[in-house]
Amino acid sequence: MSVATKTIMVDTNVWVDLYVPGRPLRDASLAFFKAAQRDDVELVFTIDIARAVYRIVSHEAKRWVRQDKGALSDAYARAIAAHGWDFVESMQEQATTIGSATADLWLASKLRDEHAEIEDNLIVAACMRIEADYLVTNDEKLLRHAPVAAVTPQQMARLLELIG
Repeated sequence: MSVATKTIMVDTNVWVDLYVPGRPLRDASLAFFKAAQRDDVELVFTIDIARAVYRIVSHEAKRWVRQDKGALSDAYARAIAAHGWDFVESMQEQATTIGSATADLWLASKLRDEHAEIEDNLIVAACMRIEADYLVTNDEKLLRHAPVAAVTPQQMARLLELIG
């Protein structure tokens, strides 16, 4: 199978690392996205991941404003909401959004002994449903126990270098 036909699910934390400055794994996420774009790899994410990225990035921006200004004005809140949407649009430019299916929730419930968090189980279930070749994540527990091929952004960037 050529690299161009690989399907890679990108987890929430990788997107957040890309979009939030100062995060320790930002450079690794950026390198992964550059490698995926160069090799024309199909990146995917779920609607739940988009919602989580919007929420986390917006929360971080609000925290920064409160630290700097002492309070969050309506104008800043509106600007942050618009900024959150900009990130979701960026995600859509870089990857394909996949919807959720009823079967994902059923499968996620069957995985709860391995991963207590429903978000992780829903991502794994979606990976299984679409037959993703890889799940790219920085979640240590998910990396250790995912029933799909789970790798870090650094590992995926290196793998793309080797097979690209």
